[in-house]
Amino acid sequence: MLPVSYSIKQAAIIADQLERLATQNTHQLAGQVANLDFWISEALDAVRTIDDYPARFRVLRDAQVGWVKAHGTKVSGYCPNCGGACEFGPQTPDAPRRIPAKDLAAARDAVRRASRRFLFRLYRSHFLDEDRVREACNQMGIGVQPEDFDRASAEGPR
Repeated sequence: MLPVSYSIKQAAIIADQLERLATQNTHQLAGQVANLDFWISEALDAVRTIDDYPARFRVLRDAQVGWVKAHGTKVSGYCPNCGGACEFGPQTPDAPRRIPAKDLAAARDAVRRASRRFLFRLYRSHFLDEDRVREACNQMGIGVQPEDFDRASAEGPR
């Protein structure tokens, strides 16, 4: 199992938190709406971290590959059979592997989906008006349609 990247882990933490906030009771939402700018900022940071990942990865990869080449670095792999160094080593280490774009996209979508859910929960509870929801969704790159507000109003507070 590959370790989870910082970018995806950060996005998952924010998405999970916003999903939890979207299910809180109205009296609990009163405290969270007071921190709305903080939560929007956290969600934007998570999305920005994901969006900036390709450039950061290129820098990391180029630096690591350059170091290995300049120093003639060789490493021995782990042998699962004997529990020691692999008999076929040492070898030039592999270049780092990039997080698949589909995994980054899924993490970005999770943050945006949770943000939207939280914002519409605040709208249904009458903490935010339509303009503020649209503004926040626009900041996040989340599309909204007029019927989204009709449905949200019809659902009532949860």
